[in-house]
Amino acid sequence: MFGRLCRTLAGLGLCASLAAPAAAEYRTELTAGWGDDDTQMYRFGIARDWQRAWFTEGDWQVSGYWLAQIGYWNSDKHNRKNDNLWELGLTPVLRLAPKAATGLRPYLEAGVGGHVLSHTRIGQREFSTAWQFGSHVGAGLQCGPFEIGYRFQHLSNAAIKKPNDGIDFHVLNASLRF
Repeated sequence: MFGRLCRTLAGLGLCASLAAPAAAEYRTELTAGWGDDDTQMYRFGIARDWQRAWFTEGDWQVSGYWLAQIGYWNSDKHNRKNDNLWELGLTPVLRLAPKAATGLRPYLEAGVGGHVLSHTRIGQREFSTAWQFGSHVGAGLQCGPFEIGYRFQHLSNAAIKKPNDGIDFHVLNASLRF
């Protein structure tokens, strides 16, 4: 069922991007990641560019975007309480990239945002709160409307309540502007 949902959402994102103007400010994003305790993570996201840039004097600039995501996690470390969960996240992200609008463009990015989990336990990890802070650093390549990238992401409740196991993910992402 989850695979069919991902394929449907990816197809809708692709159709929407084909009819989009060249100066796109939105993009769809599909991500897959692997993390602590043999946990796999899959997300679908929508990003909206801020349409603002800083430090534009040279060939590079800093810009940003909002990233809203829905995700599904599954752990291979079984327990009696919960082996999977859903998440919702909203993250402001800063991105360093060349100003050139054409060709292959590398980028670096970092973001810190909020995530809400459907359960406070997955596999052998206990988060104690459904509210989690997510921080990530990443790098990738953009070519026209397409992007591919890697992120290292950490989620935890910032010691709001114990236990605070947190979790780290290695994330691969692909996105399409529309």
